[in-house]
Amino acid sequence: MGVEPVRQGVLRSQWLMELLLSLNTAFAGMSMLFCISRSAALPFLRLEIYLNHLLHIRQTDFIRGYFAIWIPSLIIAICILILLRLSRHLRVTRTFLRSVAGMAIFLSPCAIWTCAYEHNGWSLEWPYKPIWGEAALAVVCLWAFVNLRWVIGKWVGLFVFLAHSLFWYLFHSNGLFGLNWGIPHYAGPAGLTLGISAAFAWELYIRELRTVHN
Repeated sequence: MGVEPVRQGVLRSQWLMELLLSLNTAFAGMSMLFCISRSAALPFLRLEIYLNHLLHIRQTDFIRGYFAIWIPSLIIAICILILLRLSRHLRVTRTFLRSVAGMAIFLSPCAIWTCAYEHNGWSLEWPYKPIWGEAALAVVCLWAFVNLRWVIGKWVGLFVFLAHSLFWYLFHSNGLFGLNWGIPHYAGPAGLTLGISAAFAWELYIRELRTVHN
């Protein structure tokens, strides 16, 4: 009787985590695709122009890109979520959610910025080199969060979440100059918000999962 509310909590946290994981993965994946291949974005840019005219949104020569990135991202996110829901009872899915999912969420910002700077031939010197150091530290801390004794692991999890969030907020805002809401893809504030939310949901899922097994 006393365990039942915890089991319901895990179910709720798993739903939230799977939803945010799907959105984060799809949004990051489409952002990387559009970064690597401009031609892949063209059909969706044309769709955005059409929707702007249909919805009477002012359209200039500058295409904002919000519809272009979010429409395919939402479609792919729905597909990922359906796959996770259908396979939720499989051991491989449970293993994926417990470990790989967290790595994918925490490493998404590093992958996006590395892709952008490599593709555009920009320098990865300071302040961009530390993204790899942050990614390596995040992987080590995530391993500790999942595998160490819970008394230590839960504090490691809290540390990596707060440090990760602060690092990427400062990186996106260029220190103290505020977030650039004109960037529609994952490198903008939407990606930052979604990534932090997904990381929080995953940590909540792991905490409640470990509570059930303890």
